[in-house]
Amino acid sequence: MEVREDQDEERSPEKNMLPPPVGTFPTREKLLKHVRDFALTQGYMVSIKDSAKDRYVTIACDRSGVYRKRLKTGEGMRQRKNNSRLTNCPFEVVGKKDEDSWTLTIKNGEHNHEPSKDTSDHPSCRRFSEEEVLLIREMTSAGKRPRQILKALKQRNPNLVSDSRNVYNIKAKIHREILSGKRMESSSSSPPSSAINDVLRRFMTLEQQPMVLQNGAKVTDTKTLAAELCCRIYSLGWFSVVGGSIAIKVHDESVPKPAQLIIMSPIGVQKERMDAEDMYVLSSDGYILSTPSLNPYPHKPLKCSDILPFMKVFEMCNAGAVVHSLGMQSCIVTMLNPSSKEFRITHMEMIKGIPGHGYHDELVVPIIEDTAHEEGLMEALAEAISAYPKTTAILVRNHGVYIWGESWISAKTQAECYHYLFDAAIKLHQLGLDWSTRSHGPLQNARVSWGCNRNFNRAPKAGAQSSDYVIEPSQRCVLLDIEGTTTPISFFTDVLVPYAHDNVGKHFSSTYDSEETQNDIDFLRSQIENDLEQGIIGALPICPDYLGKELVIASLVANIDAMISADRSVPSLKQLQDHVWRIGFQTNQLVGVLFDDVAEALERWHSLGFNVYIYSSGSRETQQLLFANSNYGDLRKYLCGYFDTSIGNKNEIHSYIEILRTVGVDKPADMLFITDVLQEAVAARATGLEAIISIRPGNGTLPENHGFRTIESLLEI
Repeated sequence: MEVREDQDEERSPEKNMLPPPVGTFPTREKLLKHVRDFALTQGYMVSIKDSAKDRYVTIACDRSGVYRKRLKTGEGMRQRKNNSRLTNCPFEVVGKKDEDSWTLTIKNGEHNHEPSKDTSDHPSCRRFSEEEVLLIREMTSAGKRPRQILKALKQRNPNLVSDSRNVYNIKAKIHREILSGKRMESSSSSPPSSAINDVLRRFMTLEQQPMVLQNGAKVTDTKTLAAELCCRIYSLGWFSVVGGSIAIKVHDESVPKPAQLIIMSPIGVQKERMDAEDMYVLSSDGYILSTPSLNPYPHKPLKCSDILPFMKVFEMCNAGAVVHSLGMQSCIVTMLNPSSKEFRITHMEMIKGIPGHGYHDELVVPIIEDTAHEEGLMEALAEAISAYPKTTAILVRNHGVYIWGESWISAKTQAECYHYLFDAAIKLHQLGLDWSTRSHGPLQNARVSWGCNRNFNRAPKAGAQSSDYVIEPSQRCVLLDIEGTTTPISFFTDVLVPYAHDNVGKHFSSTYDSEETQNDIDFLRSQIENDLEQGIIGALPICPDYLGKELVIASLVANIDAMISADRSVPSLKQLQDHVWRIGFQTNQLVGVLFDDVAEALERWHSLGFNVYIYSSGSRETQQLLFANSNYGDLRKYLCGYFDTSIGNKNEIHSYIEILRTVGVDKPADMLFITDVLQEAVAARATGLEAIISIRPGNGTLPENHGFRTIESLLEI
């Protein structure tokens, strides 16, 4: 390239953006690259205005031209925003071919706008290369979300300025191609490499599958299955003509689960007479691919259920089937206490049919408020799934319930269990019995005892206290800390933390491909990226996935070592430790250690009818594992519930207010809190709870005149 340096190389002040140096270039592509690269250094970008490939090319500022309305407007029509970045900028340069070279000349070197502050302001800079588009195609077919795709793209190209909106646009084009049978034109005229061809062939195979599978045997079988289930569920009273529906993914091992087709039942139809031809076929992202044929008079045209709530469950829970029931019991059970946000039940055999729950566990189902249309439930549904990550059902007040499972069998089984439990709660309520307690004894003063609004109608305390603290008849709730109260602090510092540290690499290697571990890794990546931005000591970049899982694991372990050494308590590390400890407890490598008096005290309180809860900085899962696998056996039958710091910091008053609200205690003084930490006792007392400080071997020293009663054993109470 020959360039004539007849311009000042330094950028002029503010509005004076220089045109590119003129010169001759061996090819059209090199001339274009020269103009574009120089333009970016000056704060503007260019696009081709006009060209004849073998003769000339006219290049203009990408803010040239004026906005043209392409949509009709009129009275009563929605007015669209028409803000435009176009300023009719006059800048223009021309490249002409002269025998074997191209010559660049300046036609107008002036601009009428300010320089851009960021390259991402220019649409052309946010375009993806052909290779990046093909990667988006491949990851889309694998069910990856836009943020995951964008993360992978930025790992390959750290200078990428595109954002998730650009990824959404490409995904939308891909979807339109699938429906129209066309392919999206590549953004580059250069032929793809052999590696890209391989990716393209793989994607084309997946891309063609939805159209082929619509008439395949697996789709037909799933439609028949859905029709049979609708008839069965209708007979149980969970569906009606006007509402209730089921959605099932078409299981095909050759297609990733997030990309599988969906069969969905209609509404407004006689569900006991449905057959396979009445089913809708949906794409993996919820677009209707096939509609049922019209039935003769007097049948009305079929309508598809509101798709959005089902798609939200499929997306967030990786479900294989979703049942939307309008069963009477699922409606009434939300009306027993109109202010309750949860349905709670325990010590019922059918709880065992819900994944992750046993007979002694408390089953908690969130309740959200109904809206005029089911699509309006989306935000509340998503919030409930996020707040209750282990739930497989969400009740909608005065409406019904959404229930899901990894397969249609799991969803159907759980639906039967949930409806049984809802029915049991209603009947126990009619008998004046409390379904939310382990004994199912009489409701206090015949009032409803319910989830987060339980009311024990306690009376004020009276009488003096002896040296041994006496739980008075009105004081029915005890809230226990774990570290330093029921369990030696050394068990955590000398056993649990070292175990997680020593086994985290092995845990990653053996569970790397599981969804849970991948979520843990994504959570850690996010934390580490934030640590790197803040300059946290010990934070190291995580190797990108394409370098192999061994290097990814090694870089993760290095960061985890640094976090543990610095005694950091970040959510991503705590979540990973919970999962490592779970395996340790399940394989009997770990046994929970309790002080000698704990088991006897819990048994005594249980026999007296006291409700005992746990509040610890460790997760609820770890709390249950510790008491289920303790050195005194499984003690969960003595415990009514578990709280962790997701409800709030233990040093803050609002945390104890929330616990009182959740448990249903109207008078704070009716709950006794036992802890080894003075600051926690202060916060509890400020809320109105009775507070006692536990003195155990290994606990920290207390200041003089701290003002709290102390005990050395729970048996002193």
